[in-house]
Amino acid sequence: MKNKTILAAAVAATVGGVPLAADATVYSATLTQVLQYSNGGLSGSVQNITSSTATFAYDDVTSLLTQAGGTFNARVTTVPTTTLYRTLITGLAMGNGGVASAASYVCAEGNFGANVGASICGNYQFGANFFNQSTTTWGPGTAASRTLGGDDLAIGAQQSISTLDGMNTISWVGTALVLTNRTCTLTCTTTAGGFNNGQRWTFAVVVPVPAAAWLFGSALGVMGWMRRKS
Repeated sequence: MKNKTILAAAVAATVGGVPLAADATVYSATLTQVLQYSNGGLSGSVQNITSSTATFAYDDVTSLLTQAGGTFNARVTTVPTTTLYRTLITGLAMGNGGVASAASYVCAEGNFGANVGASICGNYQFGANFFNQSTTTWGPGTAASRTLGGDDLAIGAQQSISTLDGMNTISWVGTALVLTNRTCTLTCTTTAGGFNNGQRWTFAVVVPVPAAAWLFGSALGVMGWMRRKS
């Protein structure tokens, strides 16, 4: 009788004595693919993320993705393998259709732009003289600035963290997670896939064992120990 009383108390302390935690809502996410959409022949193209060391966490209650560590390093190329630009990010936070933020954001110019008289990171053309007379900077943090000079001409907004604004979760099934801010604008209907702006990020997600399961396992362990002692 005494052993039964002790057993009941042990189980109560493990399971009933404290409220069981709800299933965890923060998941470890590994980035597996980044797709780029544009009108410039890159619609649906895959960014090279083999050099990325970034780790991520996803909260399925707030639908927010946060960069837990490392550096996001994505290389955007054109055929065959010429680098357009490289994006480097730390401390990224995005999702739920909101404004993206980060500890740092840098766009590193590749070797393609200079050959065609343009800055891909700065998003401007060099002009008739085919000479870069403008300056662009990134940092500190996510600050970005562009000063056009000579006959250089802007063809769009400078690359910045704002390219990740408006990210929404479009698929969260099993261990697969997809976020995107892709849109259709202007000549969208003539581009592959029906999108010509934005990005799509795909993750493999590790689903943690709910806290309740750990507590229940502890209770079973206590019960087994009590039986052996009896």
